[in-house]
Amino acid sequence: MKTKTKTKLVVSICALTLIFSACTKDDTLLPAPVLDCMEVENGTAISDDCGDCHKWTAYNYVTHAVREVNDTTTEVLGENEMFASPNNPMNPLWNANCTDCNGILNGVAAIDSCGDCHQSYIYDFVSHIPTFINDTTELVLGATEMLILAGSPDDIASNPNWNAGCK
Repeated sequence: MKTKTKTKLVVSICALTLIFSACTKDDTLLPAPVLDCMEVENGTAISDDCGDCHKWTAYNYVTHAVREVNDTTTEVLGENEMFASPNNPMNPLWNANCTDCNGILNGVAAIDSCGDCHQSYIYDFVSHIPTFINDTTELVLGATEMLILAGSPDDIASNPNWNAGCK
């Protein structure tokens, strides 16, 4: 009788071990955590058009104090505070570091639908010579020149290279 009892006990322990082993969490089957651009799991930070990462903030509308927050679901707001999204039009840091597709800060180059970068240019309508430009700061046009901004309707109509990379 003692042998049968010991055998039943061993079999029972093995069965329980198998049951509990089958119920353990296997991390390889779980989806990878979702990280925001600050590498915070399920965080709220987002990237602007320049690729700069910005966190949400808690803004005090009385004192105008601003503090960054990682998670708006568990954050406790103080008196006179509200959440502010980083892409709020009032945020002066949103897109503050943008360069155009040629890497020129506040430049005038534009990307067509195919992902190709095009410079703006001055077009001399007498000599038909384009002069490519990086910006329009202190630009003075001659009597026979006109400014063609990349991506403008005039540029798209006259530029045979606009969207040529799509073909």
